[in-house]
Amino acid sequence: MPTHDIGAGRRARLAAARLYLVCDSQPGGRELSGVLRAAIAGGVNIVQLREKRLSDRELTEVVHTARTICVQLGALLIVNDRPTVALEAGADGVHVGQQDVPVAQVRELVGPDMLIGLSTHVPAEIDHAGMADVDYIGVGPVHATPTKPGRPAVGLELVRYATGHSRLPFFAIGGIDGDNIEAAIEAGARRVAVVRAIADATNPEVAARTLRKALDSDTRSRAQLRDERARAVLTPLAEGERPTALLVAVAVAALLAIGVLVGALTIHNLRSHGGSVPGGVFLTVVLAALAVGMYRRRYWAVLGFEALLAFQILVTSLALVIATTILAAAACLLSIGLSGWLFWKLVRVMGRMQAGERDAGELR
Repeated sequence: MPTHDIGAGRRARLAAARLYLVCDSQPGGRELSGVLRAAIAGGVNIVQLREKRLSDRELTEVVHTARTICVQLGALLIVNDRPTVALEAGADGVHVGQQDVPVAQVRELVGPDMLIGLSTHVPAEIDHAGMADVDYIGVGPVHATPTKPGRPAVGLELVRYATGHSRLPFFAIGGIDGDNIEAAIEAGARRVAVVRAIADATNPEVAARTLRKALDSDTRSRAQLRDERARAVLTPLAEGERPTALLVAVAVAALLAIGVLVGALTIHNLRSHGGSVPGGVFLTVVLAALAVGMYRRRYWAVLGFEALLAFQILVTSLALVIATTILAAAACLLSIGLSGWLFWKLVRVMGRMQAGERDAGELR
C-alpha cells in the first residue's frame, strides 16, 4: 500500500474511533494479549502502550506483540512518548505530552503518515494544537486520577471548551468510567480514553462494552433526533396538497406567460424585429408548461421555475448595482426580496416532494 494511503487510512480510522484504551505492558497485572483481545472485542478502537519502566528494546518487543493483536482485530496502536520505538515497531502513531519531545521534532522523525497525539490541559494548549502538526488531542484529566499524580483535575469545563473550539478530534481522559461517562458525553465528549476503567476491570470486555454502549447510544439518539426534526420539516405532501408557495409560483408563472404573450403580440416596435413573436410564443409555452407542471406537483416543473427565479435574482442584483435613483434601487431590492422568499419556500416544497418519493420507495 502506498504510504499516503497508509496515512489516510489511519486518519480515517481515527476519525471514526470512539473508545481509546491506555495501558502498560501488564494491564491490571495480567497478560497484555488477553486484556487487549477482550478490550477490542468490547469496542476499543485505539490502544496506547504507556510504559515508563522498560527500555526501548524491551518496549519494542511488547509493541510488536500488541501490534500483531491490533492488526488482527482492527484497532489502531499508539506508543506513548517514544517516537523511535513507535517507528521501529510499526505502530500507527505516537502520543506525547506538553513536556515531551516537541511535536515538530516528532513529526520530522516519524514522517507524515504516522498519527501524532498530544495531551492538553488548558484552553491555550487546545488552541495551539489546532495549529500544530497534530492529528488528535487528549483533554484532561477530567477527574483526579492516580495515573497522573500531581496533575490537578481540569473538570468538565475543559471538555466543553474543546467541544466548541478544538479543530481536531479529541478524547476526554482522566478518571472516566461507567459511572461518570454520561456527564462527559453531556459536556460534549464524543470520544473518551480510559485506563483503569478497562485495564483494572474484572472483565475488560464487559467494561469496554459498557463504555462503548454509552458512546454509541448517544450517537444514535442524536442522529435519530436530527432525522426526526428533518422529517417533521419535510413531511411528504398530502394527497392533493398544494402549499401556498407552490400556488404563488403557479400564479406568477401563469401571469408571466400571459404577459409575455400579450406583449409579443401587441407591442408593434417589438413585432417589427424578426423572430420576436416566435420567441415570445416559445417563452409563453415554457412558462405555461411550468405553471401546469407545478400545479400538478411535478418536481421538474418546480426545479425549472427555481432556475428562472435564480436567473431573475441575478439579473436584478446586477440592475441594483447600476441603479441611479432611490426608486429604482428600492424596486430592485423588493424584487430580490420577494424572489428570494419564494425561492427558499420552493426549496422546502421540493424537499417534501422528495420525502414523498423516498417513503414511496421504502414501501415498495
